[in-house]
Amino acid sequence: MAKKAAKKKAPAKKKSAVRKSAKKAAPTPAKAVKVTAVAGKTVTASALLQAIADHMGIKKSEAKTMVEGYTDVVKAYVLKGAKVKIGDIGMIMVRARKARMGRNPQTGEPVKIKASKKLAFRQSAVMKAQVMGGR
Repeated sequence: MAKKAAKKKAPAKKKSAVRKSAKKAAPTPAKAVKVTAVAGKTVTASALLQAIADHMGIKKSEAKTMVEGYTDVVKAYVLKGAKVKIGDIGMIMVRARKARMGRNPQTGEPVKIKASKKLAFRQSAVMKAQVMGGR
């Protein structure tokens, strides 16, 4: 007697915890950021916080808390050796420099240079294009 082949059931689909109507909303268009800085001038932390608060429509103290939290998290990741991408601006990372031989410029004598680490920033292609003015 031939045994009947058992029918395989298709795996059950997982139910989505999110309703269709509550799915991701379309992103709102970004507001233009108003800046009062002039080329060549240094923007102070206070002025930067005020610009963020104005842009987001929050208090300056809330902006300060948010920015400090963000920088603390970025520092923690970078110190652990991760590369941190910051939007369309660029990437922050720690680069290791190998030990090498150098020369004393005054005497020409060979000098050992120890291995070290340095903080590095690499600009994104988007930012580079904007800075270069679309060249």
